[in-house]
Amino acid sequence: MHPFANLLKESESWLMRRIRDYAVMHGYARYTSTLEEAWRISVVGLTESIISALSLSEAPWELNPDDTYTSDPIASFGVLEAQRHRARGVSLEMFMGLMKYYRQTYLDLIRTSSLKTAAFSERHLDDDGKSWCRFVERVFDRIEIAFCVEWSRSETINSAIDELQTANRQISNEKNKFLTIFESLPVAVFLLDERRYILHMNHFAAKMITPEVVSGSHYYSRPEKRIPFPWLTDELASFQKNGGNRELDCLLELADGKKRQVLASFQTMQDVSLKYPGIVVILKDITEWKRAEEKLKQAEAHLIQQEKMASVGQLAAGVAHEINNPMGFISSNLSTLNKYFGRLAEFVAAEGQVVSHASAQEVKRLSDLRQRLKIDYIVDDASQLISESLDGVDRVRSIVRDLKSFSRIDQDDSAEVDLNETLETTINIAWNEIKYVATLNRELGDIPRIKCHSQQLGQVFLNLLINAAQAIEGEGAITVRTWSDDLNVYVSVSDTGRGIPPELLPRIFEPFFTTKEIGKGTGLGLSISYGVVKKHGGSIRVESEVGKGSAFTVVLPIERS
Repeated sequence: MHPFANLLKESESWLMRRIRDYAVMHGYARYTSTLEEAWRISVVGLTESIISALSLSEAPWELNPDDTYTSDPIASFGVLEAQRHRARGVSLEMFMGLMKYYRQTYLDLIRTSSLKTAAFSERHLDDDGKSWCRFVERVFDRIEIAFCVEWSRSETINSAIDELQTANRQISNEKNKFLTIFESLPVAVFLLDERRYILHMNHFAAKMITPEVVSGSHYYSRPEKRIPFPWLTDELASFQKNGGNRELDCLLELADGKKRQVLASFQTMQDVSLKYPGIVVILKDITEWKRAEEKLKQAEAHLIQQEKMASVGQLAAGVAHEINNPMGFISSNLSTLNKYFGRLAEFVAAEGQVVSHASAQEVKRLSDLRQRLKIDYIVDDASQLISESLDGVDRVRSIVRDLKSFSRIDQDDSAEVDLNETLETTINIAWNEIKYVATLNRELGDIPRIKCHSQQLGQVFLNLLINAAQAIEGEGAITVRTWSDDLNVYVSVSDTGRGIPPELLPRIFEPFFTTKEIGKGTGLGLSISYGVVKKHGGSIRVESEVGKGSAFTVVLPIERS
């Protein structure tokens, strides 16, 4: 492509902004499009005309008295623009005036650009772009002449009124169509001026201010004065000062006294002509959506609690067994202790009688009785029995405490937690599921405390431990590891079980998907675990090999944003 053509193509945005600035400066913007695309199309059309002329000859296209400009391919843009602008009701004087500033814009580009490059022919090197200015001038001359010729043709004049009337009807229909669309939008749309007074609003917006308003009344009843936008004063002031897109949730009290939750969006007007400065405010009523979201959260919390209870139900028999074991030997030990102390009571009574009038024979009888009742053994064994009994009581207390902690409904507030402690509590609950099938290896590292919902994460770890135990056929091993780096804390639960087939790995977090037999699982454990970890800003990684086992790693951020 010719270097001058490249310059024009590369400067499209510059040309568009320059002509827009001229139009605004001299008042033409009052009658032109507000959208940047319309200006771009005009610049592209003019540039293509200049490039077309350049492809035929670099010499300026001088004007001849016998030229037919309406059939001139270089001037065809002028013919097309004459037809378009006449139909829009633009006067010849207005268009020709604006074209002078289009011409000026292209000349400004030539005068402010460095054209002295090796790519240009020698004849252009010494005139500071004057030859290219004359070239552009002549192209514009031909376009403007073609415009005037097309505008003033006799048959055109005769049909101009009909064209204008038809165009006006089309414009009215288009206006009515867009007004109807605007009025029918299911969100509230306000256009505010610089003082944040309402310029325009659709029906949904008007009802927020005047509940009994009739659709279209804002357009067809001319209010005497504008009213201020009644909400979000500080937010709008900040938006006007700082700019940029803005979106926020807020609670608004409407004119009827009702409060609605809305999603408010702010946007400056996309008006390059600067005719309509101001802010577009869109308010989307999300009250019902928020209510549904709250119900969904409650349902999710209820589902998590149900899953907890299902897990507790599966563990109930084992927990009862764990409680019965210590209670059994406590009962047995206390019964034995009762007999021992009965004997001690008998011995003490006899000893009291002997001591009162002891003789050698009585002393011997007392010694024999002491041996027969095994008083020395009883005294020695009693302390061990009592110690075992107290240990059993502590075990019962620990199991009951952990079970209560696990089954309690989570509080909304999170707290800083040592996940090693959470793991120990969870292991204690799941121990009856683990101890008969696997050896448990603890590799708990020195990890920082993190802010989290410990009860929810306890549910996650319980699901992983029980799944690991149920995946082991015969005897195996389960390893629980914790470690951390600068960003995350890691909790890994791995087993030497049967593993997960590769084709099933993508589905293991799907709700209600399970590989267990009927009655063994709900298919919700991993799904809920995935959701809980996601809500904590983390992730779950899975590695598995059939026949060798699986490893689930929970990754949790140390600092949550």
